[in-house]
Order: sequence, then C-alpha cells, then structure tokens
Amino acid sequence: MNIGILGNGNVGNVLAEIFHKLGHPVQIGVRDLKDEFEKKHYIEYVGFEDIAEDNEIIVIAVPGNKVEKAISSIKNPEGKIFIDLTNPVGEDFVLTRGRYTSNGEVIQEILKDSHIVKTLNTVGVEKLVEPTVTGKKLTMLIAGNNKIANKKVEELVFEMGFDPMIVGDIHFSRYLEPLAMIWIEMVRKQGKSFENGLVWLR
Repeated sequence: MNIGILGNGNVGNVLAEIFHKLGHPVQIGVRDLKDEFEKKHYIEYVGFEDIAEDNEIIVIAVPGNKVEKAISSIKNPEGKIFIDLTNPVGEDFVLTRGRYTSNGEVIQEILKDSHIVKTLNTVGVEKLVEPTVTGKKLTMLIAGNNKIANKKVEELVFEMGFDPMIVGDIHFSRYLEPLAMIWIEMVRKQGKSFENGLVWLR
C-alpha cells in the first residue's frame, strides 16, 4: 500500500521509517522542494500539493495549529484516506479546540469528499516506534465516518504494533484530542517517562 506523509518534521520522518520497514512505498510531502533538508534515498519527496496523487493513505503530520493551511493546496484529495494524528495545541501546550469541534472534524469539512480518520494522536513519537509498555500493546483509538477507510486504517495501526479499537465517527475526534493532553501534560510538561499509554481491556 502506498502511503504519503504530509510534513517532514520529526513525526513525519519517524513514520516514514516505520512504514518503509513494514514494506510500504512512502512519499513525504514538503512545503518547498527547494528547501535544504536531509533526504533518504528510499523515500520519494513531493510538494504538499501532490501528496494525494499516488497514495492510498495520507498521514497529516504537521503542527496541529497549522492544518488548515497545510491541506488547502492538496490536489485531487477526493476518495483518499487521510489519517489525522494532529492535536490543536497552542502555546504552553494549551488545547485550542475541543468540546464543540476538533481538528479531525475541521479537516473533514475542508476535505469533504475524502475519508478522514482520527488516530495515532494519543501517544508521543517515542511510542509510535515501540507501541508497548511492560510487554503490553498500547490501545490506539480510531474515529472516522467511512467503515472501509476505518478498517484499512485499523489494519495499518495493527501492523504498526498497536491494539487498534474503532470508537465511532469523526466527531469522536473532539474527545480523542483532549485525551491526548493527558500524555502531553505528563510527558512533555512534567517530564515524566514516555513509557506509558492507554491499554483498553476488553
């Protein structure tokens, strides 16, 4: 399965490594191909606008307060699956959206003919690489409107090593994004170990 990643920051590059090791062809979308940045020979780099062209799934891996601008130039996104792992976090790790809307819902409104799936947002980049704590798989919650898209993302999340669980449609993003703030508060603000995460027993 061809996977595109919108954004070449730390999270985007880590995900590119993970997907490459799992055997998926990977493209990374960058804002300006003329910029100087480290390139890997096994990853193809394209402009933001072309990230949906050849990929079945596109991961939105840009800062959570810049999603609208980042996705606005994407060409032909219709029918594509977008994984939204962003959290709308502003200065001093303050959540800037919640309760009545979310990044996931805003992205779905903008890319209205695409399938937005919210997931991978409740852990830090460290646990994307090794999604276990004390030998237990971390649960990764998933929310989206399209059952086929949700299933494909569920399979990918399982392949990454998580225990995936679909919770509902895209409006559940407004609950998953605040949930991420627990991890952000403990690890990013308080400096506690990143060796923690949600395990949903069922």
